[in-house]
Amino acid sequence: MNSIIAEKIQDFFNTGIPEVFERDLDLGAVQPPARGNLAIVVAGVRRCGKTYRLYQEMHRIVQAGYSFDNILYFNFEDERLRPYDSQLLSKVLDTFYAMRPQAKTEGAFLFFDEIQEVPEWGAFLRRVIDTQKATMYVTGSSSKMLSTGLASEFRGRSLTRELYPMSFGEYARFRGVRAKGTGAGASIVFGSTLSAQLRNLLPEYLERGGFIAAQNLSPADRISLLQEYAYRTVNMDVVERYGVRNQVVASRFLTRCLASSGRELSINKLAAQFKSAGVSTSRATLSNLLSYYQEAYLVFELNEFSRSLADNTRSVSKVYAIDPGMLMAFSPSASRDEAQRLETAVFNKMKRVNVSPRHGSLSRLLVTESGAIRHEIDFVVGDPLMGEAYQLVQVTWDMSNEKTRAREILGLQAGMRSLGVPEGWIVTMDEEDEVAFEGGVVHIVPAWKWLLD
Repeated sequence: MNSIIAEKIQDFFNTGIPEVFERDLDLGAVQPPARGNLAIVVAGVRRCGKTYRLYQEMHRIVQAGYSFDNILYFNFEDERLRPYDSQLLSKVLDTFYAMRPQAKTEGAFLFFDEIQEVPEWGAFLRRVIDTQKATMYVTGSSSKMLSTGLASEFRGRSLTRELYPMSFGEYARFRGVRAKGTGAGASIVFGSTLSAQLRNLLPEYLERGGFIAAQNLSPADRISLLQEYAYRTVNMDVVERYGVRNQVVASRFLTRCLASSGRELSINKLAAQFKSAGVSTSRATLSNLLSYYQEAYLVFELNEFSRSLADNTRSVSKVYAIDPGMLMAFSPSASRDEAQRLETAVFNKMKRVNVSPRHGSLSRLLVTESGAIRHEIDFVVGDPLMGEAYQLVQVTWDMSNEKTRAREILGLQAGMRSLGVPEGWIVTMDEEDEVAFEGGVVHIVPAWKWLLD
């Protein structure tokens, strides 16, 4: 085992830090190595670029004047290391210090990649933080394991950041287009050439998504790769971790969840459909699987905004895929799911920028007016504990039809009146307008612009 550890460490020193496409996720200023430094934790779905975000940080560290020889990078996603034992992390650190003894006295930068499967990783990292002259970076692919470990072991000793597949702004930059306008918010202005470039890039982004390795593949290969990502994640982060016995159900249910991105998902109905198709499962099993998919960052559940925070057992949640390209890869009708992919992109942008520890900070809203007229608002940003909403966002592919336009505007206005919000947003593919009414203003914004804001 020690020889494998030494080989992996030496391989990193031999190859150096790879050049990377820089991501927008900010990890803060570089901390000089010291006892008691906060650990930086980067969590996210597998293959979204966590490792390369670590490489990006290593470049920053070297540019800041620190020695490359004092950097330890170790990826625990290596089958040669299994079965993991509780001493693995200590062996890695001891081997590194034996190979680079000056790092122990000068201070080390420690990068531990995909650490969540190693036994007692939380206790080890706490000990290192308390006793070593070091700055530590950690990645993991499970929101639950990371949050549980951090809560129990660190208690103020870490900062957590979530990394997603590329945003539309990052995608544009990946394609060589730097989307910089003047102004801010609803008044931001882009030049005509840049606006045209961004309009043309958006349909590409909604089809290809933000996983970097899938960008330059043919449509067939891209779909195959994204499906492989999803199923591999299920196998490693669901089936193996939770001992799921029926892998067929786990894979089929994931397919249905991803294909349903932007739509309501009734677990009761799906359990009945599986049963009628001869596939044995239960509502409890599917409910557990959905929670596991969320922990693995594959699918997110969006519940109804509630002023009381009370569970509404009659409501049906909507689900969203981690990425519009992932929806495309699992959609049975890719040519007809443009609106779903747009809504998925908007959801992921809102989840990425609206980080709150309170459950329900991003929700959806159902409004009933005059006792009969029912409106649905796609997204509400607010504080459910206080019963306050700050932002309402509606998503629609096309508003050229007058009935559609009236329905979307009136529904958003109803939500604004209900929650006392003076501004609302409708994200469309290309329309731009403002509609003022007695209770506030509705901003109609093209998605290529809104996704950049």
